[in-house]
Amino acid sequence: RMDQYKINNILVSVSNKPSIDVLLPILKENQVKIWATEGTAKYIREEGMEAQSIVSGFDFDGLVKSLDKLILARILADKYKPKHLSELKKLASTSSCHPELVSGSAAPFSAVVVELYKLDQKNFPESMDVGGVTLIRAAIKNFENVALAYDRASIKDLTDHLISNQGSTLLRFRKGQAKKAIKFISERCKLEADLF
Repeated sequence: RMDQYKINNILVSVSNKPSIDVLLPILKENQVKIWATEGTAKYIREEGMEAQSIVSGFDFDGLVKSLDKLILARILADKYKPKHLSELKKLASTSSCHPELVSGSAAPFSAVVVELYKLDQKNFPESMDVGGVTLIRAAIKNFENVALAYDRASIKDLTDHLISNQGSTLLRFRKGQAKKAIKFISERCKLEADLF
């Protein structure tokens, strides 16, 4: 295993689209392949960059956009385990995901950037973010392979780290981001519990 990983495939799903403006130039400079949920992909394309949508439709009125086995497998896969890479290829061949996602799905994601929907006290629990939290937790679990950003501040941290390391991330950074993300999710869950 290596301590330093080049970012080559990234998954982006943000509720506040301008929060990724700081990140886009370094992704473009390093020719990172961008996959995103529909609204985020549209925003990135409007900014003059390529982005492939991971969504082929909006099931249950848009409630299920990112919870697909193939997407989660690409976050959780260990790039140093041939069995994982082989299983990804098999999964891609049977996936009902967006055709563009399937065509490039043999490669694990090396970074995940998520910004959750804001909680709406008047519209709760409908305003809970299910998919985004799941993506964050999957990236936390596989921090050895995947860099993570989960809010505006951590997106800036990821950007600065990529600039300092020529488009790569170091293990200590990935672990640090994962640790902060666990606290973030914990605080989010407490806020949700208080709203019930």
